[in-house]
Amino acid sequence: MSGGPMYHEILIAGFGGQGVVLAGNLLASAALAEGREVVWAPSYGPEMRGGPVHCTIIVSSRRIGSPEVSQADSLLIMDAASLQEFSSRMKPDGLLVLNSSLVKAPPSLDSFSLLEVPANEVAEDLGDARVANVIMLGAFLEIRPVVASDSVVDAVRLHAARSVAGRSREHLLDVNREALARGAALARQTGLRGS
Repeated sequence: MSGGPMYHEILIAGFGGQGVVLAGNLLASAALAEGREVVWAPSYGPEMRGGPVHCTIIVSSRRIGSPEVSQADSLLIMDAASLQEFSSRMKPDGLLVLNSSLVKAPPSLDSFSLLEVPANEVAEDLGDARVANVIMLGAFLEIRPVVASDSVVDAVRLHAARSVAGRSREHLLDVNREALARGAALARQTGLRGS
């Protein structure tokens, strides 16, 4: 997908503190770096940490007519409440990437493909629970390569290079690169269920 004409709408959802907005930002930044047209729209409540959070991303090789994502091609769901809220917003034959550490798969897989990723467990194995979002991205991109993984690594590098309160975060690059690779490997090993 990352080389030819394409148009893909993605919705990522979870709760504050899971890196939902960051995952969307990394995906959008990677797509921009590849010369794609991009819309990135985060949405979160005033409570932020712990409250519901989602973002939509449109990645296209042509002009984007509307920034609205009413029916996504792919959903990346980080928690059970988000599955309940957003499962109806996926196109038929869409892809559901599910954080199986926190969410049970829906019983019916009639009209979509399911990829279960134990993102929290893998993140803990890597020694940093904060990279569950990047593991989910890696798994998603293995199945739907809307951007190249190297472009996401570059986006992580740029994000990590920005200092916060005078402290660099470049030390996070290696664990995020590994998280992306582990997500991709999990997608290859697990494979898709459903249509």
